[in-house]
Amino acid sequence: MGIDVFTLIAQLVNFVVLLVLLRAFLYRPIMRVMREREQRIADEHAAAKEAGEEAEARAEELRREREELEATRRERLAEIEREAEELREERLAEAREEAEAARERWREALARERDELADAVRGKAAAVLADALRRGWRELADEELEARAIEVFARRLDGLEDGQRSALAGAARGGELLFTTAFEATDERRESLLAAVRSLLGEDHGETLEADFERDPELIAGVTLRAGDLRVGWTARAQLDDLERGWAGIGEEG
Repeated sequence: MGIDVFTLIAQLVNFVVLLVLLRAFLYRPIMRVMREREQRIADEHAAAKEAGEEAEARAEELRREREELEATRRERLAEIEREAEELREERLAEAREEAEAARERWREALARERDELADAVRGKAAAVLADALRRGWRELADEELEARAIEVFARRLDGLEDGQRSALAGAARGGELLFTTAFEATDERRESLLAAVRSLLGEDHGETLEADFERDPELIAGVTLRAGDLRVGWTARAQLDDLERGWAGIGEEG
């Protein structure tokens, strides 16, 4: 069997043409598609890598932000705890001050009530004592006691200051003398009282000295002289009133 050269050449030409056609219409498009695909894959890989890097950077940023937020949260919690502690201490201090103020008000109120009760007791005791003494003085009061009271009155006249003596003299000239006695003043007793005034004022008044007389049994014993605005005298009632006031006032200054 011999080789057909023509046929062989024809097949070679056909093969070459096929190769050219395949290269022109199949290989190049396939290669172009593959290159484009590879480029797309490379681009996608680069984009994915860039996205991954961005994601890692964002994750790192988020981590730092989270750590900063956590640190800020801890600082804020610590600050809130300090503020809460300070507020608690302040409220406790205010509560202690209010409690102390309330105790002080209570102590003051208790002291006032105690003082008021003591004053009431002293006042009641003074009134009872003075009333008992008044009854006793009324039983003891007589003409003899009245006479001794007039002697005390005379001594008090002698002890008047110059201003009081001048006031007494002015009242005597104006006829403004009024004697008040616990017992009815006899003529002798009236003259004794006028004589005490004359002795104090001197001879200028002489026999012209006049005075009015009245009786007040509430004086118990004693005599008072009203000369204008001047009041002088000694009475058992005045002594008992002074005693009652003094007894009721015991402890007030303390």
